[in-house]
Amino acid sequence: MKIGELARRVGVAPSKIRFLEARGVLRSDRLANGYRDYGEDVFTTLQIILRAQSVGFTLKEIERALLENGSQQLDCANIVERLKAKLIELDQHIAQSTNVRDELVQMIATMSERGADNQNVSEELRIHGPIERALS
Repeated sequence: MKIGELARRVGVAPSKIRFLEARGVLRSDRLANGYRDYGEDVFTTLQIILRAQSVGFTLKEIERALLENGSQQLDCANIVERLKAKLIELDQHIAQSTNVRDELVQMIATMSERGADNQNVSEELRIHGPIERALS
């Protein structure tokens, strides 16, 4: 199939497909007229790449997985291990974000209790340590 048809079937711009091909993640054959020709396997690989990106994998991680496997296909066990690692990473990010959220809620409560007229904002921020550093 030609690049336009592949792009329509997957729902991306042809430039994205050309970009992925330039990175070596996708492969195409060339027809006599120079047009790219993609097989059904590329359609499947492209769907996997897009799905992996949608759940948080970077293109670099996807490229590494494909290169380590030595082909444009991944086996199920390999995918499961990578998904588990991504889930652990996501859980850690959620925990960090929850901690920051809790700190913000505490700051709002503390500063609200002291009143809107309190001019000593730097004192309030100093009490909350890491937030002061983040704001400076």
